[in-house]
Amino acid sequence: MSDDSFFREVSEELRQDRVKAIWTRFGTYILAAVILVVVITAAVVGWDRYQTAQANASGDAYLAALQLARDGKPDEAITALDALAADSYGAYPDLARMSIGGVYQAQGKFDEAVAAFDKVAADAGAPDALRDMAAVRAAYVLVDHGALSDVRSRVERLTGDSEALRFPAREAVALAAWKAEDTETATTLFQQLVDDPGAPNGIISRARLMLDLIAAGKPMPEGTVMPEEIGATTDTAPADATAPVAGAETTAPEATPAAPATEAPAAASDGAAAEGAATEAPASPDAATGEAPAAPAADAALPEGAAAPSVAVPTTGLGITDPAAAPEAAAPEQAEPTTTDAPQSAPAAPAPAGAD
Repeated sequence: MSDDSFFREVSEELRQDRVKAIWTRFGTYILAAVILVVVITAAVVGWDRYQTAQANASGDAYLAALQLARDGKPDEAITALDALAADSYGAYPDLARMSIGGVYQAQGKFDEAVAAFDKVAADAGAPDALRDMAAVRAAYVLVDHGALSDVRSRVERLTGDSEALRFPAREAVALAAWKAEDTETATTLFQQLVDDPGAPNGIISRARLMLDLIAAGKPMPEGTVMPEEIGATTDTAPADATAPVAGAETTAPEATPAAPATEAPAAASDGAAAEGAATEAPASPDAATGEAPAAPAADAALPEGAAAPSVAVPTTGLGITDPAAAPEAAAPEQAEPTTTDAPQSAPAAPAPAGAD
């Protein structure tokens, strides 16, 4: 055996003896530490899973309660939310109380809604953000169903420049001040919202609208035309330029000899009067010479869209002012297609007069 082999064997035995000594002295502690690490790891993993399961169960129950409210079952929803508020995981008890206030508000039970919101705002164990939100919700309800002092007592502390909810808090106080006829306070707060570039667009739009409403409540400057005056002018203007209505006389151009026949329906009260009006047509120059006027010439002389033959025959609803004459005027409707010959037959009666 060489010297090197001997030294290696001795060194190996010494290391084994040293390890045995360490294990004999600290082996129990090492095993305990390993077991402890395993147990702690298992406990942490198990606790996380338990919390996740509890959160999922509370979340499902919370969503189910909200669904009951959306389905029109507010009483059942409040019962479910009360159960969550009494025994649920994490922040769900506070969320349940907030939702109870929302359900009461939707039902019109504003006192109960404010009480639910106040309960959350006064809970020292709830998150600060949730408490502030509950105070703002209560203030918005009290804008319409409370006094300005009630609104201020809840959100006045949130109107500072460093508060995250300063914009809705200022809006609530401004609205309450406007309803209380404190226009100075309302104008100041609304103007702050408009001038703040960090305010949400919705709040800025509402603030501008409220400023316009407040400005509209001031006396109108002298010389301003009131809407009533504008309405009166527009009502009377069309009276002089309106088209002829039923019963009114229609004056044809002077170059049309048969124009007086249009007066017959307006003046006629029965069928005999209409026939008498038709016999007056020979007063035209063509009738004096005994020559029958040509139908195309009469059509060309009339205004665009008017037909000469149909004017001579009264029909229902055309130029009748007396309701009693409507049945008599409706009778000639069947003969209307033959009225084109009426201008030619009308001059036949005064032919002897032309000869004289």
